[in-house]
Parts: sequence; C-alpha cells; structure tokens
Amino acid sequence: MDDSSDWGRLYVNRRCCGAATCRNLAPELLGEVPTPAGLDARGPAVLPGSYAPGAFTGVLRQPRDREEFLAARAAAAACAFGAIEIERPRALSPHDRLAAPWADWPRRIEENVWVLGHPSPRSVGALSYFIERPEGGVLVDLPKPDEALWAWLEAHGGVRWVFVTHRDNAQHLEELRARFPACQGIIGAADVNAKASAYFSVTSGLEVQLDAAAGPWRLDGSPLAEDARAGAEFVILPQPGHTPGTLCLLYRGRFLFTGDHLSHSRRLGHLVAHRLQCWFDWDLQCASVGRLVTWAEAAWLRFTWILPAHGDWHRLEGQGDAATTAARLREGLAWMRRQPSGKVSLLRFVSYVATRKAPEGRLARVMRALGGEGGEALLLPAPVRRYLSHPTPARARAAARRLLAVGCLVLVTASGLTWLGVRLVGSLGVRP
Repeated sequence: MDDSSDWGRLYVNRRCCGAATCRNLAPELLGEVPTPAGLDARGPAVLPGSYAPGAFTGVLRQPRDREEFLAARAAAAACAFGAIEIERPRALSPHDRLAAPWADWPRRIEENVWVLGHPSPRSVGALSYFIERPEGGVLVDLPKPDEALWAWLEAHGGVRWVFVTHRDNAQHLEELRARFPACQGIIGAADVNAKASAYFSVTSGLEVQLDAAAGPWRLDGSPLAEDARAGAEFVILPQPGHTPGTLCLLYRGRFLFTGDHLSHSRRLGHLVAHRLQCWFDWDLQCASVGRLVTWAEAAWLRFTWILPAHGDWHRLEGQGDAATTAARLREGLAWMRRQPSGKVSLLRFVSYVATRKAPEGRLARVMRALGGEGGEALLLPAPVRRYLSHPTPARARAAARRLLAVGCLVLVTASGLTWLGVRLVGSLGVRP
C-alpha cells in the first residue's frame, strides 16, 4: 500500500465483519474487498495491503484533506468492532483539537430525510434514518442513545413513529420510548420478541404488528388498496426472508428503507441481498424481491434512493421512475437467484463474528489452529464461504481432515479409557 497522505492513513484490521456502515460515511475512501461471489465485479478496487486477511472492506485511497479525514473519523467511529484504524494526520498541528466524530451529525440525504449517525454496537453499527415532519417524524430503526441526538430530534419535530425494519434493529427501544413516550411502534408480527435476549430487545409492546402474508399497508397498519399506492405518502411493504417479519418502508415513491433486506454493491454495480447474513430463508427473500419487481412493473412502486441499515446505500440514475426501478430490481433479483438456497443460523454467524470481534480470543485461536489463517470460515456453512474475502477450500478440507482425526483420536482415547475402567472394576469385583 503506497498511497501516501498527510491527512492520515487508514487500515482495516481483521475485526471487520462486513456491516458496511463505514462505506456510506466515507465512500471515496472505503470500498468492498473482492470475493469469489463477485468475480464479475466492475466497481472500484481497494488498495493491496490496505486490509487484513478476511476483512470485507478495504481502502480505496487515503484522505487528501481535512474534510475527508473527518469523514474517515466518522467511519471509524461507526464501526461496532473497531476495525478501522486511522493515524493522526501530519497536516494537523499537535494543538489542533477535534470535535467528537458525530458533532455535526445528523446529515441530510435529500429533502426532509436524514441519516442520523450514532450507530449502536448492539445492532452491529446499523444505520438509522429520520423523516422529518411537522406533526412528528418517522424514525427508521434505532440509533445509539445520545442526549445531543435526542435534543436534535426534539428540535426537528420529535418522533411520532418508530419503524423497525426487522427484529435485529430494535435495540434501545426502551430508551427511545422513555424520551418520546407518545411515539407509536411498527414491526413485522413474525419478528416480535416477547423476551429480551443477548441479541434482541422486547418488542411485544409495539402498537402496529403486521402479518407478512398481508399488505401493503399505510403507516398506521391499515390496508392500502392497489389504486391508492402510487400516490401514498408512506407504503409499508412485507419482505420476509432475511428474517420472517422483515418490512421495508417506501416514502413518497422516492426513498426505500430496506433494513438488512436489500442494498447496493458498488463493486458489482447492482442491487444485492446478503446471502451470508440470511437468517431465515433465501428462497423466500428472493420471492420477496420478486414481489418488488411485480409492483414496479405495475408502475406504482418506484424509488430513487435505497437506504439500508447494513450495506451500501445508493441513488438510482434519473428520478427513479417505475421502469428504472423495475430494471434495477430485476438485475439484483437475477443475481440473487444464482446464489445457493438455504440460510445461515444466527448461532453460527454470531460464532463467526465473535472470532472477528476478538481475533485473539479462545475461539478464534482454536479455529486458526484447525484451519490456519481464515480458519473461522469453518464456523459457517460451506455454501456461504464464497462470500468471504479469504475462502480457502483446500485449507478448509485439510482442516476438516484434522478435525476428523482429532475426533477419532478423542473417540479412541475415550474407548480405551472406558475399556480400562471396565477391566479395573472387574478386577476389583473378583478380589476375595
């Protein structure tokens, strides 16, 4: 990596788990690392040596001025696992004090739609958005609680609705509702959590719970007739697949908020869904995107912006007419259908992420002992290892053989000890 800079140097270490939040905050500096699933890539290439083995994000180029350095700081602050390293720029004086990374956030995307910043580690750095309205705004997924952010939301009309795209992104719901007690919550009924866990907040108290078999709906959960959809301010779309109750929100036929359902790949150059992070049913997720295609071909579904919680956001060319929307969705769906069926259990993915979050932890060391560098891939099902930036099929097979040998050795040892135990007990039993 020889892209020198007086405005700091970026490096993505092995803690990177692919949330991609950082790439939205510093798009000129950070991009996707190639994988075997993206051999037809046509987007920007990252610098060799700018990322550790296994990282999903690398450096496109180093910061060139103060503004880009500040964008890099925000990207680093957004990473839930501290995967982005950035050195202090030589161009800054030792006495130059910098404000907090989120000091000038939220940022306007277009019109009255804002991205909030302040992503929470509890939702693995998921982005949250705010639709500002005089009668009270709509919060799409939840940020990390912050007094300055709460005050900003109050100054911009307050929160009337909180739209939870799926169960993963409901963290900090209690804190939000304590500050905005009048806000109403919306979630897919199949994603409701009755009990808190290490990964999910309780969402059984949300007022609007929508059945994925029905819809589309208005913001209050009432059915929306087909002839009313094209002009509706809000349309809630059932999109199960990533989770059983995933919802998307269409605003003014211009902004589509997708949670973890659908995003854009700059490297591939089209819309994508995330097979590696499909917790429920990939074929169902493909079918859901197929419904989006059908609705766009019916000329009432259109959007200019696709705004995910994880993954790269994107503005479609032109003004997002229905024909363009349908074409972009068809392109993404065609790619999705070429990917293997199935899902990744949350337990397996969490175990994989644990090795990324703590690369010197016990589990990570055990997996490297079995599979060498990148051995944590063995925690994932074989069909999805192609979405990693360092898949090593030969090494995985060798690791599987070692694991089998260790298992056989343990079995033989246990059998031997059992046999010796039986003999010992027998010998003791026949003594006079």
